[in-house]
Amino acid sequence: MQLALRAGNEKEEGETADTVGCCSLRVEHITLHDTLDGEKCVVEFDFLGKDCIRYYNKVPVSKRVFKNLKLFMQNKQEGDDLFDRLNTAMLNKHLSSLMPGLTAKVFRTYNASMTLQQQLKELSNPSDNQVEKLLSYNRANRAVAVLCNHQRAPPKTFEQSMANLQAKIESRKEQLALAKKELKQAKKEAKGSSDSKLLAVVEKKKKAVQRCEEQLLRMEVQATDREENKQIALGTSKLNYLDPRISVAWCKNMEVSLDKIYNKTQRDKFAWAIDMTEPDFVF
Repeated sequence: MQLALRAGNEKEEGETADTVGCCSLRVEHITLHDTLDGEKCVVEFDFLGKDCIRYYNKVPVSKRVFKNLKLFMQNKQEGDDLFDRLNTAMLNKHLSSLMPGLTAKVFRTYNASMTLQQQLKELSNPSDNQVEKLLSYNRANRAVAVLCNHQRAPPKTFEQSMANLQAKIESRKEQLALAKKELKQAKKEAKGSSDSKLLAVVEKKKKAVQRCEEQLLRMEVQATDREENKQIALGTSKLNYLDPRISVAWCKNMEVSLDKIYNKTQRDKFAWAIDMTEPDFVF
C-alpha cells in the first residue's frame, strides 16, 4: 500500500462539496503517463479530498495496476466513475470476509503507524535536548500527515505570530551577545585572581550565557516547528490513525514527558496504551 488514500463514499450529513476518495474517484481525477520524469507507469492524481483539501500526487505503479486503470478508463467520460462497480460498503464487506474487523481504514491506520515508527527511528537522537526531541517527533508525525493528506489552511494569525516570535528571537540574540560580553569582561577581571567574589561573578555570567543559549535554541526550534506545520494538521493522525503505543514507548525511551505529546483529554482516551506499553514496544 503506497498512498493511504481514504476509501471515499464517506460524506458527512449535509456535506455538499465535491470531495472524493479512492472508491469514488472519477476518470477526470487521474492522468496516466507511460513515462514521466524518468519513471514508467505513472499515475497523476488531482482531486479534492476530505475538508476540500486538494490531493495532488504523481506515483509510479506496477504494470498490472497501470494496465487495469487503462481498462477502467476505456469508453468513459471525464465525469464517469473510475471504479463503477465498487463502493466503500462493498469493499469493506469483502475485507471483513477475509478477516473479521478488517476495513479500508485499517489499512490506512496500519500504513500511518508504520510510517511513524520508521520516522521516529530515523529522526530521534537520545542525546538531543527536550526541544529537539519534540521537533523530531513532530517531524515524524508530519510525515504521516503528508502521507494521509491531513492538510489545512495556514491560520489567519500565522504571519503575525511568526513576526512576534522572530522579534523575540532577535531580542534574545542581543541579550546573548551582551551576556557573552559581560562574561568575557568578568573572566578578564578574575584572571590570575583567587578572589572568591570575582570567581563567583564569572560563574554567574557563565550561567547567564548558558540560560540565554538554551532560551534562544528553544525559540529557534519553535519557529522551525511552526513554519513546517503551518499547513499540516498533526492532530488528525495522532488521534485517529496512529497506534498510541508507539508514542508512549517513544516518550519512555527518549525520557520525554507524555504531556508534551498528549493533552489530558488525549491521555484519558489512550489510558489503555499508557498502562500497558513498555519502552521496548515496536509496532
